[in-house]
Amino acid sequence: MIRKVLFWAHLSTGVTAGVFIFVMAATGVLLSFEKQVVQFADRAIRSVSVPSEARPRPLNDLLQSVRRAGYGEPTTITVRDEPQAATQVSIGRAKTVYLDPYSGAVLGVSSRRAHEFFSAVERLHRALGAPLGSRSLGHWLAAISNLLFGVLILFGIFLWLPRKWNWNAVRAVLMFRGGLRGKARDWNWHNVFGIWCALPLLVIVFTGVVMSFDWANTLLFRMAGSSPPASGRGGGDRGPRGDRKPTMGNEPDYERLFTIAMTLDPNWRSITLNVARNANAPVSVAVDAGTGGQPQKRTQYLLQRETGGVVKRVAFTDGSLGQRLRAFVRFGHTGEYGGLFGQAIAGLASLGACVLVYTGFALALRRLAATLRRRRRNITSAQNVEEEQLV
Repeated sequence: MIRKVLFWAHLSTGVTAGVFIFVMAATGVLLSFEKQVVQFADRAIRSVSVPSEARPRPLNDLLQSVRRAGYGEPTTITVRDEPQAATQVSIGRAKTVYLDPYSGAVLGVSSRRAHEFFSAVERLHRALGAPLGSRSLGHWLAAISNLLFGVLILFGIFLWLPRKWNWNAVRAVLMFRGGLRGKARDWNWHNVFGIWCALPLLVIVFTGVVMSFDWANTLLFRMAGSSPPASGRGGGDRGPRGDRKPTMGNEPDYERLFTIAMTLDPNWRSITLNVARNANAPVSVAVDAGTGGQPQKRTQYLLQRETGGVVKRVAFTDGSLGQRLRAFVRFGHTGEYGGLFGQAIAGLASLGACVLVYTGFALALRRLAATLRRRRRNITSAQNVEEEQLV
């Protein structure tokens, strides 16, 4: 009886939210590898030839090159631990300029088409095409559908359990079987993709729920024994804004600050310096020993602008348990927390979700068609009986 109730709840929920789940899963596959795709699009300007016996130009000179080129006021400057890597200068949140660190020449701007494409994909993923940042109908449909998807997965795990525990029964729902067609093939695929993708999909769904609902975000902090942020949101670092007035007075010696930052973590892979907006404020520097999506490997420093002394140091482990879990939520959703391997798992799981929706709809339609055929046969049989009685 319980199995039957869960089956019909699973079926009706899947049919109701299936289209929205498919859209989020398909866009999730693309977003899992957004960083790599953008890097590929920018491949011609991301690297340079290293001249013999050449030294990189001071970072202050590179900032001036960007300003002279008329791209706008820089907000951050990023240097990677690769001699052939171009230096990146961000202009607000939407533009990244690449420079030759040895000649100071501007190589170009990050692909506008790639960023516009992924912006559109993100809108579909998070709000079904509605503008981001507003609690629109699209946002709530996506959020609720994601929550329902979590329920589907949990029901599906229970329904996956074989009625009889023997190898043949387990193999039928655990491994792909060749030579199947129609309903048998769809049933096999639905079970196999469902059980192998269940765990990563639950992580993706759980993290999505926390990012979509204030109550879920607050609950995460409460369960961790931490005080939630005042806004009710976990809020990762969104980076500096590009609409503030530039620094008044002399600029800090960013080259000196960068040299000091290199000594703070010998395993650094990238260092990002915020371009100072206040003539008296310390300079914020992020030293990253990971891939960029691993907050556990990033440390934030405030450096005194004149001497480079450390005013403040904030590491991942310095945050409360709630803050650390919230950091995982942001990068665990895309798999970036686990590096390229984690992204691959998230992408494959999202692709598996697309197959689950397809096979789920196929099985539902086959069941509906069979039900209609049975009803027609019953009606026909009833009519034949009535005719025989009349005769």
